[in-house]
Amino acid sequence: MDTLVRTVTLNGFLDVCNRHGLNSHALLEQVGLDAGSLVDAERHISAETLCRLLELASTASACAAFGVQMAQSRHMFDFGVLGVLMRHKQCLREMWLSAIQYRQLLNDALALSLEPAGELTILRFELLVDAHIPQRQSCELVAGNLVRLSRSVLGDAWCPRELHFMHAAPQTLSLHKKFFGCRLNYGSEFNGLVMRSSDLNVPNPAADPELVRYAESVAMPLRAFGDNALLQEVRRIIYLLMPIEQASIERVAEQMHLSTRTLQRQLDQNGTSFSALLDNVRKNLVLRYMNNHRYSIGQVASLTGYSRQASFTRWFQLNFGMSPREWRQARAS
Repeated sequence: MDTLVRTVTLNGFLDVCNRHGLNSHALLEQVGLDAGSLVDAERHISAETLCRLLELASTASACAAFGVQMAQSRHMFDFGVLGVLMRHKQCLREMWLSAIQYRQLLNDALALSLEPAGELTILRFELLVDAHIPQRQSCELVAGNLVRLSRSVLGDAWCPRELHFMHAAPQTLSLHKKFFGCRLNYGSEFNGLVMRSSDLNVPNPAADPELVRYAESVAMPLRAFGDNALLQEVRRIIYLLMPIEQASIERVAEQMHLSTRTLQRQLDQNGTSFSALLDNVRKNLVLRYMNNHRYSIGQVASLTGYSRQASFTRWFQLNFGMSPREWRQARAS
């Protein structure tokens, strides 16, 4: 399933290319795009194309923080009516809840969740892109944007308590530390920001209820994008629920405000099933975790929904033609 993103996601790309003396046109051509692709903010491109482009630019510039620099260069709230809606909510909590509610208008390839943990809250995100696609720069661009959007409410000096990435740390972290200003955890179990729960309730100085009502009246009819939106939404929720062992059809249906039977019927009408979508997401997450040697095979099994390692090993053998241990040995050699 090809996941699409709006070209507004690439705002800041040309500026950072110029800063590093890169030929942006040549980079765009390598992934099948042209400069005209960036002019229309409502145009859609493949999320895989976006990820490959940022990795190419990072390599060409020898800059491990290319995605972070893009986040620094962007104009915040540059995503249409949803930007207006988020910008004028009463507090940061309401801003992120609106981003989750209208997520199809934000980015089809991005899954967001707000997860309370006592005095702390996790703003977790996942990219709905196949595991074989390099995602380091795209993940760090997302994290940079989330931090900058939070600072628009809490002030430029605000920093999250911690930041977590599933990918490995780059060789140099000086630019990352300067921008994020917090503890950075690489090779983590999730991607996301850890912040104080109290920060989410700080009043937004730009709050405007009238603008919020107007933006909601425009955004509401735009939420439905046809049959493909249903499949993307189910995948998005599975990505978020699987690592916390809650990726059942009942839980997904609850998140979508549907009955289990209604969700099953709609998936049937789209020529697929919940188990097929679950398996697709599981394969991607398994490869992400298996590539990180910090996780034992037992931990990978648990993070992808298996309470027994033996059951996970049988599933892995069936899907990848070898045991998890053999797969890791083959990768190492």
